[in-house]
Amino acid sequence: MNFDILKQDKAKFVVLDGKYKEKEIPLQFNPPTYSVEQNNEYSEKKLMGLKGTINQFTGTKQSDLALELLFDSTSTGGDVRELIEPLYKIVDIDNTLHAPPPCQFVWGKLSFDGIVATFKKEFTYFFSNGTPARAKISMTLKPYVKVKETAKSTDLQSSDISKKRVLLEGDTLFDMAYREYKSPAMWRKIAEKNGIDNPLDIPYGSELLLPSKGENE
Repeated sequence: MNFDILKQDKAKFVVLDGKYKEKEIPLQFNPPTYSVEQNNEYSEKKLMGLKGTINQFTGTKQSDLALELLFDSTSTGGDVRELIEPLYKIVDIDNTLHAPPPCQFVWGKLSFDGIVATFKKEFTYFFSNGTPARAKISMTLKPYVKVKETAKSTDLQSSDISKKRVLLEGDTLFDMAYREYKSPAMWRKIAEKNGIDNPLDIPYGSELLLPSKGENE
């Protein structure tokens, strides 16, 4: 038997951009579970002269990575929130990027570049004074691809035609920038194109004009 495969690598995050670029965030414990999700995307089309609609396949969306992480401070008597604190380097908005920074999750042969989309804390054990001592973190990373790498495989938009997109409920300008340009920092270009002063105060259902490729160069 090859006992090398039984050696446990320590899971960690590596910040890929922003003020904490190349910063490593090792985890206290390796994840007890993780999952990936892949979706086939369809657009609804109406045909003139016919009732109803048809669903047209538009492509496959890259997988998200869902992680469950455990933290425990019962052996030290400390506050478990202090162990969680380093994760905020990839969760909070980086003021140099105006968005959470992209990161890489590394565990053995698994390597996933993504941006934190959801981050949920659940405290499951407390000391007698109410200090949390054990926590479970559930988080989802959406795939991150550099703009230059994406452009090599596909031209995301015409060089002279702008696109229109509708802001759906639960969506944000940052999400739209990531989907369209693979860069959440591009929200500024979209905001400028549409005369938006506050990206967090946009009514759902608003139709937004996305800058063409030529406008972003």
